[in-house]
Amino acid sequence: MSKKENEHAITFTGIVITSSVTESIILDELMRKFQSAKRYLRERIFDGLDRKSAVAKAKQLFLNNSRYMRDAFLEAEASISSQKELLPLYVEQYKTAIQKTENKIEKIQNSSKSHKEDLIVYKKARIKKLTKKMYYYQYHIENGSIPKIVDGSKKKLILLNKHKITKQEWIDSRTNALYSRGETSKGGNENIKLYYLHDRLIEINVLNPLSSKRNDRLHFNVQFSEKHILTILTHLSSGKAYSVRIFRKNGKYYVHVTFDQKVESSNDFSRGCAGIDINPDNLAVTIVHPNGNFRISKVFWMTDVNSVRPNKRNWIIGNTIASVIKWVASFGIDIIAIEDLYFKNDLSKNPKFNRMSSNFVYRKIITTLISRSIREGIFIIQVPAYYSSLIGRVKYQKIYGLSIHQSAALVLARRAMGLKENVPNQMMSVLFAKEAKKGHQVHDLFRHWKKVQTWISAIKKRAFQNHVHYKHWYIDDFIEYDAVKE
Repeated sequence: MSKKENEHAITFTGIVITSSVTESIILDELMRKFQSAKRYLRERIFDGLDRKSAVAKAKQLFLNNSRYMRDAFLEAEASISSQKELLPLYVEQYKTAIQKTENKIEKIQNSSKSHKEDLIVYKKARIKKLTKKMYYYQYHIENGSIPKIVDGSKKKLILLNKHKITKQEWIDSRTNALYSRGETSKGGNENIKLYYLHDRLIEINVLNPLSSKRNDRLHFNVQFSEKHILTILTHLSSGKAYSVRIFRKNGKYYVHVTFDQKVESSNDFSRGCAGIDINPDNLAVTIVHPNGNFRISKVFWMTDVNSVRPNKRNWIIGNTIASVIKWVASFGIDIIAIEDLYFKNDLSKNPKFNRMSSNFVYRKIITTLISRSIREGIFIIQVPAYYSSLIGRVKYQKIYGLSIHQSAALVLARRAMGLKENVPNQMMSVLFAKEAKKGHQVHDLFRHWKKVQTWISAIKKRAFQNHVHYKHWYIDDFIEYDAVKE
């Protein structure tokens, strides 16, 4: 499915409630062959085969259907690219773990523990192990390769090797999904079609290339959430593309229907607006009144989100964003302002944030936030984030007792409402002393905040050279320090 800039892919989950034994067996076989084809095609990609040649070979070996095989090829490509995206994150995680372990060793050395020598030996062994793993992923980055992919999860492979699950359970975990990509020109989806029945039920017709009959299909009734059924039906009636993934888990079949939905924007700020400043380990949320004045603010922490395992990381992000949406909605707010998706990569000068925004973790936060907002009927407005932290620090941090990130979120919310941020009068006498004497107005003198940023950066440099700590300074402190003659 092609996606426009103002559209976002959203997924709805349903469960199969009626299916015959015969059709379930055939569906299981389709899943097995599809997953086998995906693994086969992944190896052909490594061999350098193009899609056309690889798909032609796969058709003869697995499912005699070009569309299914092309979808399997795309799945194989996606698994490779996702692994490549994960490599820098893995390296960073192990670097962080090594640094933490080294800090622990230093603390142990300075402690009075009687058995500290044994503890240090253990910690050094752990560093050696972590370093080996870090070099392993670094090797793949440098050589453009990826670690061996285990379909069915490494966790289950370990359980199999320990004889804690049967071989059949292992096979089932590797052959449990069928995917069909959507296409508008084919009425939404050619291989897996959806038809509305009644209430919350939708019938899915799955093309069966294993049958000798032309266009033979399997039929299943799927039940979706009452909250989302109208959204799904509206999309189906439009004839636009939708992708379908059927997967088996614990003996039940689930259906994921995915389609692009426009990220709506609303100009009705009668209830106010919420701004969210996204950071490596937290989401700072600030709500403003309809007139743009500060109302309330809260920080939602995502502890260790960049150092935990992928499953836990996704869990942390999902639960944090669910809490954010619930908290915002409790104040009657239905509009959220977020920074432009492509802005921070260009202008952030924080190395820690750059590491985050350059990988998929930052995108995961963004996509989860947008998906959840769409589901809850909350409008999203994307605004440029230029100098939002600076403006928040200068104008709002001290007066409302906010953190720098909460202040930035306040600026984003006001910017979404179309409110301008003029340079405060106290800055005029500092930056534009000569012009201020002539009676010039603030907004005529200063069209952007670049000069303020340059001025603060110069003061920070001077304070650093003089061994003066400025991290927790308010703007008044910068002005006062600037007035001091060296």
